[in-house]
Amino acid sequence: MNQSRGYTCLADLAPLIIEIQRSADGLWTMHLFDTRARARVIMPPSEFDLNAAKEKALTNAEFYMRKHGGDPSWTSPVAVDWREFTPRDIIWET
Repeated sequence: MNQSRGYTCLADLAPLIIEIQRSADGLWTMHLFDTRARARVIMPPSEFDLNAAKEKALTNAEFYMRKHGGDPSWTSPVAVDWREFTPRDIIWET
């Protein structure tokens, strides 16, 4: 499946929310939102394959929670419910 720019995947892994989004150059950008710490972690885009990006984001989430999130025993869940969508562009006029 060839996803267009802006195609987005979200996963809620309390206290984290993971966002993966297709960039203009075809790479997947990844962000972690830590709702407990009220922080956003920007991970460098590095994957061209969506499944590889999801796997890398989960690995990074586990590393983050163990090292910076204050939960050294946190592990990524075996199954993750990814919500996927392509946002539509809205032009805001004032």
